[in-house]
Amino acid sequence: MDYNWLEMQADMRPEKTAVAFNGNMLSFRDLYGQALSVSKKLNALGRARIGFFIDNTVESVILIHAAMLAKIEIVMINRRLTAVEIDRQMTDVGVDTIVATKKLSVDGYRVVGYGELIGLEDVPGNEGATAGEETLSIMFTSGTTGRAKAVRQSYENHYESAIGCEQRFSYGPESVWMNVNPIYHISGFSILMRSVIRGCMMILIEKFEPLNVWRELEEHEVTHVSMVPVMLGRMMEHEGRHNLEGILLGGAGVTMDILNRALDKGFPVYNSFGMTETCSQIVSISPEDPKILKGTVGRPLDNISIKIDEENEDELLVKGPAVTTGYVNAELSLDEGYFRTGDIGRIDDDGYLYILDRRSDLIISGGENIYPKEIEDAASAHASVRKSVVIKQKDPEWGEVPVLLVELEEGSGLDRTAVMAVLEQRLARYKLPKEIHETKEVIMTSTGKVSRVKNREAFETKKSSSM
Repeated sequence: MDYNWLEMQADMRPEKTAVAFNGNMLSFRDLYGQALSVSKKLNALGRARIGFFIDNTVESVILIHAAMLAKIEIVMINRRLTAVEIDRQMTDVGVDTIVATKKLSVDGYRVVGYGELIGLEDVPGNEGATAGEETLSIMFTSGTTGRAKAVRQSYENHYESAIGCEQRFSYGPESVWMNVNPIYHISGFSILMRSVIRGCMMILIEKFEPLNVWRELEEHEVTHVSMVPVMLGRMMEHEGRHNLEGILLGGAGVTMDILNRALDKGFPVYNSFGMTETCSQIVSISPEDPKILKGTVGRPLDNISIKIDEENEDELLVKGPAVTTGYVNAELSLDEGYFRTGDIGRIDDDGYLYILDRRSDLIISGGENIYPKEIEDAASAHASVRKSVVIKQKDPEWGEVPVLLVELEEGSGLDRTAVMAVLEQRLARYKLPKEIHETKEVIMTSTGKVSRVKNREAFETKKSSSM
């Protein structure tokens, strides 16, 4: 198996456009040449594992391919994190050097800007074939504890994920992929991988703006795109022409309203479900399938097996070559070769998966993972907060949003502005609660743990009684 995909495409399709960005085109041959040159600059940093603080630009695409050519493990950094959060994650995986395409200031790290990197001397790197089990990327995801887990994603993981998607989503070398998702996420990174593996042209969008996306869709005759529900909802606020053959929807639970409206407009929406640990989707359903509006996220891809552990709260288990072989900083929970997802679901008689609860504590907001404990820990820094609990609330635009309930110290009054100011110092903006409410008591379980279920029920009961 040849995992040197860019080199292969440069040989097979040298003149074909690999990436289109802001009106500029880069062929596979030119992309390979620039990536090969930059790989020698990355070698000069003398690190086998480097943090990438990147945006959706052609420089970032070159950097990713350069790292692959140099066999350097890429640790993706969510650009919306605070310096404190970045430090915590990089320390956890032993990274002390970060390459950045955007301004970044993190104490204790060597941060190398793209321009500075290009000025370094060339250092020859690793030559020869890449093995499938070698680590290509590392991405952080929220798990069953407050500590973000570092998912190790191999070359084989990415390849098998792309093949599984291709077989269900029906694209080929003549297809045109648009990438509107951040490439530091698996949602955007996987499109970059699919494009180079199959030799598709990728239209890279720096920032999601509906009118610009409509223009790019028409100009480049885009055939395939991946979006989160909030993006699709905003696209439908405008009219435009397109040649789309497939819209892969994922990243957050889609509401039936958005899905129904999209299908009514004739959009070829494929609903899907996946996770960082599986290098993107593991199940999907086509717009022609009569069950698409029945609440299912689809059937497993051809190279994925799923089952439900009925003896463990109906937990979803997944197995296949796209599934990670482990975390860098934690143990992977396996059951006879199946990955324990922590998600609760059911599978009907026809093999369709229904997700009943996504890692019950985890909040998926606009495609971003938010772990409640991070918000609660930050809230505890405010002097008037005795205890706090974060519950998730359905939101028509974002899918889910966090709501913070605080139990105050005796004699204190709730100052929402002051509490929010404390949170803003410690958390990325997307993690901030949409609402802050005072609660008389944060309800605990018999074992002394916060009961999110009971606190949510009490909050909803109080809210409905006050209407």
